[in-house]
Amino acid sequence: MMPNLQLPWSSTIEDDKRFWRIVGILLIPFFILSIVIPMIHVPEPERSELEELPPQLAKVVIEQQELPKPTPVPTPVPTPEPEEEPEEEPEQEEKPKEEPTPEPKPDLTPEPVSTPEPAKLVEKAREEAQAEINQFADALSDMRDSFDLSEVNEELTQSTGEAAEIDRSIIGAKAKSGSGGIKTSELSRNTGGVALSGKKTTAVDSKLAAPTGASAEAQKKAAATGGRRSEEQMRKIMDQNKGAMFNIYNRALRKDPTLEGKVVFEMVIEPGGRISSAKIVSSDLDDPALEAKLLSRIKLINFGKQDVKQTRLIFSFDFLPY
Repeated sequence: MMPNLQLPWSSTIEDDKRFWRIVGILLIPFFILSIVIPMIHVPEPERSELEELPPQLAKVVIEQQELPKPTPVPTPVPTPEPEEEPEEEPEQEEKPKEEPTPEPKPDLTPEPVSTPEPAKLVEKAREEAQAEINQFADALSDMRDSFDLSEVNEELTQSTGEAAEIDRSIIGAKAKSGSGGIKTSELSRNTGGVALSGKKTTAVDSKLAAPTGASAEAQKKAAATGGRRSEEQMRKIMDQNKGAMFNIYNRALRKDPTLEGKVVFEMVIEPGGRISSAKIVSSDLDDPALEAKLLSRIKLINFGKQDVKQTRLIFSFDFLPY
């Protein structure tokens, strides 16, 4: 007996023939109707029927009621007024003099001032306090930079100079020896005349060593430069005063944020450290008021007293907003 290898959902040849037979029988009436229906003529609906609204879209029209006509009001007939007899005028009595009423005093009460919001008051107070703090900070920085710290900031140098030593061995050796006593035989009883002896000065030969080390090198440098200030020292002092110069520039920058440029100063330094004259050689700031403040601050710089000649210095500042 052979096993049945056909699946239950697979179709057979007989099933396929039955399916196509049923489809062909159903298609015959559809084909006939598709030819007959287009040949039937249906009359077009009239316009009046198309314009009629269906009952669900009907409009509600309220009839307008006619108002009654107003009745005319009868005009009253004027009645003649009786003639009035002239009355005698009473004697005019003297009226008491009216005292002048005092004028009302103007109201001096101040009008109520609208108080601003607390948040705005706090913000305004904070801005004013910050402005005051900035002014004090600028003033303190100017005072700090005006002091001459060149002598304080000098570096300690170690020199190898030699000091004179006292030979104490001679004193110790002679302390043990006797004086030998006083020889009275050699004394003379003649006092002689009184006379002042002549004044003599004694020249002392010092054994202190000549200066050596860093101090000697500084003297050699001063002699080599011909008694002029060193550029390193002048640049160091100018750098110390750079903070005060930029404080003045920053204050002006708050009013005009476009300020920037290079300013070249020329100054003459005296041996005592004071600046005798100063001027601006060139400036890109284009602000005469700011340039005058910078020039006056330059004249306050002190380079310290030195045994040098008068020195001319040209120095430049680049002012740029951060």
